[in-house]
Amino acid sequence: MLSRRCWRLSWAGSDGVSASPDPVALSGGSTTVVLIHGYTGSPAELGLLASFLHREGYGVECPLLAGHGTCLEDLMTVDPDQWLNQLDAVVDRLQQQGQNVVVGGLSLGAILALQLARRRPRTQGVITYSPPIISGDPRALIAPLLARLLTSVPRPADDFVDPTTAERIWTYNRWPSRCSVKVLELIAETRRHLAEVTQPLLVMASRRDRVITARGVNRLRQRVSSPAVELQWLENSGHLITTDAEWRTVAAVTAAFIRRVCH
Repeated sequence: MLSRRCWRLSWAGSDGVSASPDPVALSGGSTTVVLIHGYTGSPAELGLLASFLHREGYGVECPLLAGHGTCLEDLMTVDPDQWLNQLDAVVDRLQQQGQNVVVGGLSLGAILALQLARRRPRTQGVITYSPPIISGDPRALIAPLLARLLTSVPRPADDFVDPTTAERIWTYNRWPSRCSVKVLELIAETRRHLAEVTQPLLVMASRRDRVITARGVNRLRQRVSSPAVELQWLENSGHLITTDAEWRTVAAVTAAFIRRVCH
């Protein structure tokens, strides 16, 4: 079992003490939204969105992905299949309970949501927030080399528009190098299979985001087989659009999309 000290040492925010990384489970009506956090992050970055959707009458589940919410060493040996199996189990349980399920994710969570859409085609809709279909981080090009030289690398610099965003998140402040290579492989595999996504799709991203690229967003929009694709560009947010300055817009657009696909 992980030590309490390990958990405390991983606590990260504006002053090293911020929101809890615990998973979120909020019961609601006949539709549950599964929200998936980003790489090295936690459900805290989806907390505002989760609360908004719950007030709209939806159930919300934000699982804590394996290797997250404790200490960086726990993430170093994780394989993305562990996340996919974990999320498959969440969706299977909800569908067996008779719930309509919409899946959404932020950053890496968006990639996992697209994978879930392929693996569980009875999901009602897919929402991708800041999807890194093509990375804007130049280190992605040399990630295999970095993994040979360094056990971890710094996260990209925070690009919050609202400085209080830092108080609402819980994240590791470094990326484990070998796991990062596996994440890039997962993203590449997702790109190759976008045509297998057949559910209605909502894509939301910020033009200020330095982690993703507009080219990647356009590829996502053009390659899926979804009957309807909605794209919402934001102008005044960083990468963590679900908790930055325009989170209310993100939440309102999300709720409107869910109403349309689960009417």
